[in-house]
Amino acid sequence: MLYFFLSYARGDEDALVQRFYEELSAEVRLIAGLSRDEKVGFVDRTMHVGERWPQRLVEALGSCRSFLALMTPRYFQSRPCGQEWQFFAERTARFENQRQVDTSLLKPLMWIPAQPGRLHPVARPLQYSSDSLGELYQRLGLRQLMRLQRHSDDYRTFLFELANQIVASVEAHPLPVQRQRVDLQAVESAFHAKPTTDTAVRLTATRDDAEPMLVHFVVAAADRNEMRAVRQHLTVYGDDPLQWAPYRPSMSEPLVDYALEIAANHSYRSTVVEMDELPHSAEMAARYNQILVLIVDAWTTRLPQRRQTLVTHTSAAVVTRHAATAVLIPSSRDDPETREHWQTLSRSCREIFDEFASDDELYRSNIITHRAFVEELPEVLEVARNRVFSRGSVHRPPDPSTDTSPPRLDGPWTLDDDQHRPGEPA
Repeated sequence: MLYFFLSYARGDEDALVQRFYEELSAEVRLIAGLSRDEKVGFVDRTMHVGERWPQRLVEALGSCRSFLALMTPRYFQSRPCGQEWQFFAERTARFENQRQVDTSLLKPLMWIPAQPGRLHPVARPLQYSSDSLGELYQRLGLRQLMRLQRHSDDYRTFLFELANQIVASVEAHPLPVQRQRVDLQAVESAFHAKPTTDTAVRLTATRDDAEPMLVHFVVAAADRNEMRAVRQHLTVYGDDPLQWAPYRPSMSEPLVDYALEIAANHSYRSTVVEMDELPHSAEMAARYNQILVLIVDAWTTRLPQRRQTLVTHTSAAVVTRHAATAVLIPSSRDDPETREHWQTLSRSCREIFDEFASDDELYRSNIITHRAFVEELPEVLEVARNRVFSRGSVHRPPDPSTDTSPPRLDGPWTLDDDQHRPGEPA
């Protein structure tokens, strides 16, 4: 696992940067309890201006769990550095929005002290100094701590504290691997955005009419202990249903994390819940023109209580059938036990999801690889979105001049002695 990606401007004392990378890697390995030959970080020293992005750099940016930026004036002038920053910032923004957390996984570091007005606006809101890293670091910057022998103790303290922060934040917030292929040449530099582009607004839409469509992912799976009753192959399960990872070992991450990433890469917002929340999610999707996606472990049909939950809650979802509802059923080709029993498992799923199974566009069964999943999910979302557009309810806010008070109906009425009928002379 890559605990950190070290981003710096080529030519900013490359040898000193390499020394810092190696010494920080040693501290991270020590704190994380890893062997001395374990690779825990990434730094690229070979890419030059105008050169195409090496595949290994793309993979490192997509799999690293934190991002360290060595800030210098040259760094904020570098378009590749800005693209690296932007790519990782978007990865963390998706994760933070989905989990409603603040991860602090993007960590700017002062290579030299920041001069007033020289720090790029994109870095100003981020915490790049703290008391735990030492007063000398805040005053002199990392470069001077390394270069001056008299500050060696302060530098060692800085290394230890930084490594502690990296390991703690990475273990507290396990950022999913970016498995979608991305052309980094097309990624906009965070430091060279067009004047009309507000990066913060682009990452987190604030206007209601600009928000992407919401997808409710509902995971119909069980935890490891429950599955012991019906099957032997348990390595794909975790301590709770949301940790289900049917494509292990080829893809070790929970499938729902992969789904969230795919949805975000196709400009959808998303939430994730377990099966018990299906009725509520179905109601919300129908009421507010949203998409409902059920990701189903076929083995849950052999757990009586889980099967009944599926039947009951699926029936509830059918009541609100005008919601755009999709059902995806993975069945890894690397899982011999599932392949052996697939015929009966598939039949059970069709019995439960009978109302949905006839819809070939939104009912996808026997998805045998994670690559097939990444192809089918965007197709399903596109179909569902089109159905929302064609069948959804129209919600128009009233015009400000509209009288929203209840209409008053005149008549029938009873006249008192001193009253007269409308239209008659008093």
